[in-house]
Amino acid sequence: MNRILTVLFAVLLGSAALLVSGCSASLDEGPRKVYVHLPPSLPDTIYDHLQEGDIIMRKGNGPLSFHIMNATKENYSHCGIIVKHEGKWSVIHSMGGSVSKDEDDGMQMAPLENFVKHAADSMLFICRAEFQDSIGEKIKERAYYYLEENTPFDHSFNLYDKSEIYCSELIFIILRDITGSNQMHIRKQHKSYILLFETFFDQSKYKRIFHLKDPEPMSAMN
Repeated sequence: MNRILTVLFAVLLGSAALLVSGCSASLDEGPRKVYVHLPPSLPDTIYDHLQEGDIIMRKGNGPLSFHIMNATKENYSHCGIIVKHEGKWSVIHSMGGSVSKDEDDGMQMAPLENFVKHAADSMLFICRAEFQDSIGEKIKERAYYYLEENTPFDHSFNLYDKSEIYCSELIFIILRDITGSNQMHIRKQHKSYILLFETFFDQSKYKRIFHLKDPEPMSAMN
C-alpha cells in the first residue's frame, strides 16, 4: 500500500512540475508582436488632381528610414517628384541601393503606385509648390535633368557635393536651381546640416494635395 501511494505521489508531483514549467515558459515569452505592412494605395479620384512637379513624401519602415527620422525628429523619411512618363504617373527620386533591394542606387524612376505602397503607418503626403509662376513645370524639368545625369545616392548626406544626391537633397538642389536661393528649412546638428520635411507644410508656399493619414474631401482641394 505504501509503495502504491509513493508511486501516485511521484506521478502527481511530475505532472505539477510540467504544468508549472509550461505556464512559466508561456509567461516568459509573452505575446509576440509581428509587424505586418499593409500596402496603401491612392484613391482613384486623387489621380485627377495630380500635376507634374508635385512633391510626394512617405515614411519608410527600414533601418535607414529610422535613422533619418531619428535625426530629423519628423514622421517622414523619403521624398520624390511626381511626373507623367509615357502616360503613366511616376516618381523621380534618389534611393540608396543598399536599402532598396529591387532598385538601383541613386537617381531612378518608379511607378507612383510602387512608391506609394512602401509608405508605412499611413504616412504619405503630396503637395504642390505655388510660390513662383510655372514652378511645377520647372521642378519636373530639373528632376529629369538629374535623372539623366544618373547621379548616385549620397550615402554621406553631404549638402556641399552635388556629385551625389540623397532624396530630400534632390528637392533642395532643384528648388535652389530654380530660384537661386535655398527654399528648405535646415537645422544644423553638430557638423551636419539636416533638411527638414516640415518645409512642405508651409501653406503659404505649398498646397496640400493629399494626406493619407488625414485625407480631406476632394471639394476642399478645389
